[in-house]
Amino acid sequence: MTSTHTRLADQFDPKVLAALEGLDMKARYVMEGFLQGVHESPFHGFSVEFSDYREYQPGDDLKFIDWRLFARTDRLYIKRFMQETNARFYVLCDTSASMGYRGSEAWGSKFEAARIVSAAITWFLLRQNDAAGLIALQEDGVSYLRPSQSSAQFGTLLRQLEHLRPAGAECLTRLLEQTIRLAHRRSIILLFSDLLEPSEDLQNCFQQLRFYGHEVIVFQVLDRDEIEFPFRDASVFEDMEAGYRRQIAPQLAREKYLSRFNLFMDEHRDFFRGLGIPHCVVRTDENPWQALALFLHERKRFS
Repeated sequence: MTSTHTRLADQFDPKVLAALEGLDMKARYVMEGFLQGVHESPFHGFSVEFSDYREYQPGDDLKFIDWRLFARTDRLYIKRFMQETNARFYVLCDTSASMGYRGSEAWGSKFEAARIVSAAITWFLLRQNDAAGLIALQEDGVSYLRPSQSSAQFGTLLRQLEHLRPAGAECLTRLLEQTIRLAHRRSIILLFSDLLEPSEDLQNCFQQLRFYGHEVIVFQVLDRDEIEFPFRDASVFEDMEAGYRRQIAPQLAREKYLSRFNLFMDEHRDFFRGLGIPHCVVRTDENPWQALALFLHERKRFS
């Protein structure tokens, strides 16, 4: 495990990611880099069944050639497979203003990290013939894309993700309420959020999603500044959602802040564990392989 993560980390270059133009290129860079680093291809092990044959084309993977059929016909044919169980996925992006934060050590803001990782996962899902969709909130209403397996879905979803902007007050509870209303069939919910919204209503929403049979995976996107509070000099801190400011001496506030933050994280872990919801922290100063590895592990479980 350690050697795998070391090799993956070597392949990840935040400077390259930052220099890439467009969400499409960034998503492919992240996912393809991850797939190249894992020992076992995640495309194997899903529930599949034989569908039919087609003639071999240059560039096809030789392992899918039916050599027995070649011996009988003297022609090369490729086995084609069809998944027995395709899943419906919804990507949920928290668009509250706090998601726009980017610390000095981060390769992107929390919102940019959420968009890139969610786009990378969507790219993978569509290659696996799963149906992927999107639900997000904007000031002008709900951004909703019905799950689909069509070849044009990735481009459509990318355009909607690129249109999203982090702004405004807390909206995660409303986002989950909209998801409960829109996701009529049993689906898999991929939530990208910093979860900085303490609310009993929020917990009720997660409980309702599980009650209605939905699977949920939570990707909590956080910045190093939030996790470690590395500040040293007296600074003015601003609440990105409420807008109020306060001057703080970090050395005096650090111990109290970390105590409250760690309690906040422990409460989330216990809550999600009780509901059987996988929970992964995505740090914007580290590579996103842990999040992708969790997703691929859970994807096999849902097959």
